[in-house]
Amino acid sequence: MSMTGADTPRSRFLAYVRGEPGACPVVSPFLPKPEVVRATLQYLGLPVTNDMVADEIALARALDYEPMFMTDCHGLIFPWREDPSQSDGETAVYTLALPDGSLWIRRISRHLGEWGDESGFPVKDEADHEKLVAVCAAIEGRVPEIRRYFRQWRERVGEEGVIVIGHPHVTWLAYQIGPQNLIYHPHDYPEAFARSMEAIYQAALVVFRVALEEGIDFMSESGYGLEMTSLAGFDSQDLPYLQRLSAWTHRHGGLFWYHNCGMSRRLILSGRFNAFKPDVVETIAPPPEGDNDLAESRRGLDAAICSKGNLSLGLLRDGSAAEVVAATREMVRAVAGWRHIYSTADAVLPGTPPENLIALVRTARQEAEETS
Repeated sequence: MSMTGADTPRSRFLAYVRGEPGACPVVSPFLPKPEVVRATLQYLGLPVTNDMVADEIALARALDYEPMFMTDCHGLIFPWREDPSQSDGETAVYTLALPDGSLWIRRISRHLGEWGDESGFPVKDEADHEKLVAVCAAIEGRVPEIRRYFRQWRERVGEEGVIVIGHPHVTWLAYQIGPQNLIYHPHDYPEAFARSMEAIYQAALVVFRVALEEGIDFMSESGYGLEMTSLAGFDSQDLPYLQRLSAWTHRHGGLFWYHNCGMSRRLILSGRFNAFKPDVVETIAPPPEGDNDLAESRRGLDAAICSKGNLSLGLLRDGSAAEVVAATREMVRAVAGWRHIYSTADAVLPGTPPENLIALVRTARQEAEETS
């Protein structure tokens, strides 16, 4: 993409996040599902290329919003590859080479998928933690491949939008452990679990370093809300790594993005999000996705933080266009006087009617410009 100069979607987005004088409001729905973008382009009578980046850039131009694209991260640390010779119609077998020349193997049911049960996650016992640490320790050898990946992303997006690195998910062990063992292993194997978290953190810094060098705009992390953790759990596990990731990013001249799409109200109002100094916090999800009152939670965030969100995904998919317009106006009013990127409570759901997405974007743009 060849757009250059000061007034580009990327420059507007970054200027707004940084709080630069005169920066214009940003509208940026989270659209990682290509089918939503395709359907909306078709509704507008615009061509579809089936290139997810090119199609969203075209949609953003047509509707006048600043797009945000998210890359991989944990998959760069753990580059599992399917082995067709071992896979069949029931099970997909993936392998990952370990530094000692052996293979780490995971089996995922084609019917249940990766999240269908615990069997598809590779970390099952204490010995698997040592394999995880070994893979992380070998990350420098994969830097050329990681660099090519991020360079291609920056070339594809150009100045047409911002790019956020995917979340490393340090305290979730980068999705290498299932939900049950994520509870059991810190108690059963506390030292091994702690080594795994630290190994993922260190590997993530290598990925972050390359991403910054290749022009990726935001480093990031994600966390559970209080539907999956406790205040004590957040303080003991999540917060220390969030502080370290954010501090590292800022020392290296980057911007830090935090995603939490759950029950985050008490985490916000208690000052815990302020404690790690993110540049952007999303999604401040309302009920039923979360538990936030946007105006209240926005007041609980430091003025230096740019918030993002928070239109209900269910309303956007199942409500009428008139209801979306009303909810969008309420969202804009709730954050009047604060830096807030007008967006959704998480990734826009498949099946969302194009007219509802259009109503969100156009109403947010009009209302934000009138109140800014």
